[in-house]
This record gives sequence, structure tokens and C-alpha cells, in this order.
Amino acid sequence: MTILLVLWRLKKWNVNFYVSFVLIFLVYFQITSAVGERPVLFTILFTPLIFIILEEFKDRVAVQKEKSWAVLFFLFPVMLLWSNLHGGFIIGNFIILVYMLCEGIKIGLKKATYNKREIIVFYIALSLAFLASCINPTGWEAFSVAFSPKYSILTSGIQEYHSPISAYISRVSPFPYGYAAMTFIFLFILILRNKKLDLTHVALLVGFCVMAATAGRFVIYYILIAAMIIGKETDILSRDLFDRLSNNLRNRMEYAFAIVALLSSVIFFASIYKTRELKLDIARWHTTPVSAVDFIEKNRLQGNMLNEAGYGGYITWRLYPWKRTFIDTRWLSATTQAEHLWMMNAVETIVNKELPEGKTPLWKRLLDHYNINFILFDILDVYGTVPRLLLKLADNENWVPIYGDHVAIIFIRDIPQNHEIIAKYRLSKDYVYDVIVFVASYKATIYKSNPKYLITLGKTFYEMGKLRDALTAYKYALKRHPKDLDVKEMIAKIEGEIESIKK
Repeated sequence: MTILLVLWRLKKWNVNFYVSFVLIFLVYFQITSAVGERPVLFTILFTPLIFIILEEFKDRVAVQKEKSWAVLFFLFPVMLLWSNLHGGFIIGNFIILVYMLCEGIKIGLKKATYNKREIIVFYIALSLAFLASCINPTGWEAFSVAFSPKYSILTSGIQEYHSPISAYISRVSPFPYGYAAMTFIFLFILILRNKKLDLTHVALLVGFCVMAATAGRFVIYYILIAAMIIGKETDILSRDLFDRLSNNLRNRMEYAFAIVALLSSVIFFASIYKTRELKLDIARWHTTPVSAVDFIEKNRLQGNMLNEAGYGGYITWRLYPWKRTFIDTRWLSATTQAEHLWMMNAVETIVNKELPEGKTPLWKRLLDHYNINFILFDILDVYGTVPRLLLKLADNENWVPIYGDHVAIIFIRDIPQNHEIIAKYRLSKDYVYDVIVFVASYKATIYKSNPKYLITLGKTFYEMGKLRDALTAYKYALKRHPKDLDVKEMIAKIEGEIESIKK
């Protein structure tokens, strides 16, 4: 739907097919990395919709269409619906404010063609749309969460809030080709069209470009808005260029573009058929612990659960109210969020550099404090790192693995009330290590620039006592990120241990 909206806007502006083809490709290229069973999909859809409604109004004013202002009142229901589906509705408010400010400047400089009635209706409609967005369960609070520094803990550990440029430099994400391509085209258009560009369009593009540079989650919104604006401007430039060419040369270029477009389409569909990545289905394989939750439900695992935060929403949907999660990605409590991280990272102390002799590690005290009876781990996080607690418990006599697949592993306390289920489902610690090695090895071959998967392999092999395999994994990780001092330190440590064994 999002792609069709962008294409519809380009067609309304009569943008050349080949220009549209390239820009729609960039949109598709970027949007495939933004899909997922999350409410943010509504924000991805409504962002271009708000822009299109406002541009439709401007187009109708330009041709002096009667009641051109009527389209503006679609903003009210869209913003009302959006603000009750996802917190990203603030992006819609940002677009509205940019139009109010920039169109106001143009009106003041007498560079806009609005009549008095259209100006009044324009500001009334946009103000009502802004107010409509506040008719939601939290009212104005979404703005506080988005802009207040005290809520920064909610985004500090989230991959999407990291700069796509810094994520590439640290090798945890591939190069942001879509962002780079669109920014290059934007700068090119800015140089060639400069004073002829619409002030509102420039403000939107600059705003979204900066937002995208600071946080990867905003890249898709920048690409969507830029595709429509840049499409319009590129079409103007290309028409000027083509008008200067001879008919013969113009026809040859037309044929060349047609062949490239056809080949591109054939290669695209051939690759999709080969990899079978383009399919609509219920998320049940890679992103959700379906089988693990089935296991919990079937065996009616008792007691309190510690779970990976990303799985919290799915577990609640499946098991509430019988079983309650420890946490989910809403991060409703900063204290709980911190304690969850301390447990999953197996933090031993936050007071001293090292745990004093005879003291119980912090992670163990927290597990006891919350009376955690079983733990549902993810194998690897979004960066490719294995939870440190998972490796700790794999060799811990007080905890037993009872379930494992390529998505999740479940550990349960070794206490009398669990002995029956332990006797039935106990897994060896080697099975746990093998699952981590399998998943990390597979992901390392898929994400060829990310060293984290290889570092995870190194850690796991080291825990297994396979020093040479650990050394090999760390050396491959160093090839991907030559400046990683921690990896260099581990290589030196393992080489020293291997030498001491030889002696």
C-alpha cells in the first residue's frame, strides 16, 4: 500500500516512467528492511499519506479548483486513527508543522497563490488535525516521551535509534545504500534547481535527512518523502535535458532505458523465485518463539518467568493471563529494564570493579529475588551477541536446559518441583553450545560485514574448551573489524593459553 501511494503521487505529477522506476526501486529496497509484525507499519503507511493530502491541496490551489480546501479535512480522521495505532504519529505532526511554517513564510513573502479563504481553512484544518492526534489514551504524553531527556533510557539500547552511519562503521549493519543514494540525488537536485525548489519541500527533505542520519529507524520516512519530491524535480530536469536532444538520440535512450528496466524486473523476480524471500505469511519461524511458547503451554511450566524483551509481546498474546512476562519492549519501568539487563548480561556487581570474594553475583541475587523458575532466552540479539547469562547457565548445576531450537532456549531451576519435567526433557550443555554455534555460523555467512556473530562463535568455542576453534573465529572477526581492541585482547589471551598447553 505504501509503495502504491508513492507511485500514485508520482503519476499525479506525471513523472516520467523511468524516473519513477528508479525511485520506486529505492523505496522497495529500503522498505524490505523495515517490515515486521509491528505497529510501526502504520506509521510507514501514513507518513506519505499525510504528505500526499497536503500536496493534493496545493495542486488544487495551483489550478484554482473550486473547493480545493475540502481535501484538507481528510487530515483529521487520518491523524485521529494514526495516534491510536502507533506513537510514530508525531512524524505526521512534524510534517503538518513544517507546512504551517513554510507555507506561512511563502504567504508572507507573497510567493503563494492562496486566497484569503484558503489560508483560513488551511490553518484551521491543520490545527484540527494536530489536536486530533492528541485524542488518544496518553494525550500529550507521547511528546514528552519523544523529546524529554529523562526518557532517553528507552532508546539507548535500541538498534534502530543508532546512526546508520555509525552502525556501518562499527560493522553491525551494512552500508546504508538507500539513504546514501537518496541523499546524493537530493544534493544534486539542490545544486541544479536551488532557488526553483519549493521551500516546504526543502525543509521536509533537510529535516528527514538529518533525522535519518541520527537514527536508522527514520531512514524509511526520509526515503518515502524524498522519492516523491525528488521524483518531481528529477522529472523537470530530465524533460529539459530530453528537449535539447535530437529525436533520434532521444529514441535510442528510450529504448536503452526500456531494456534496462525490463532486465532489472526479470532479474528481480528470478532472484525472488530462487530465494523465496517475498512471501506473505504469519511470523512463525524466524522472529517469534512459537515452538518454545507451545512447549511452555503444553507442559504448564509453573512459577515466574524471565524472558527476552523482544519476545514479551508475543508471549503475552499467547499466554496471558495464565502466564505473565517479566518484561516487553514497551519498557514500562526503568528499574525493571535495568535489572533485566543486569540479569541477561550476567552482571556480577555494579558497585565494585570485581565481585568481592564470598559475595553472591548480582544476577543470581536478582533471579532469587524475583523467584524466577524458568528463563526463555533468544539465541542471539539483533547485533549477533549471545546473552552472557545463557553461556553462564549452560555450565551451571542449578539450572537445566529443557528446550532448544534455532529461535529460543528454555532453562529451568533444578529444584524438587521441577524434577519430573527435567527427567523428561533434560538437554546436555553441549546441545546448548551446538545450537549457538549453528545459529551464529549461519548468521555469520548471511551478514558478512558484522563481526559480532564471529565473536559469539569465539566466546562459545572458548566456553567449550575448543581453543583453536575459538582462535579461528576471533581472527575472522578481526578481519571484519581490524580496530576491535577486545578481539585483539582475546586473540592474545587464547594464543597464550595454547602455548602454555604445548609447554
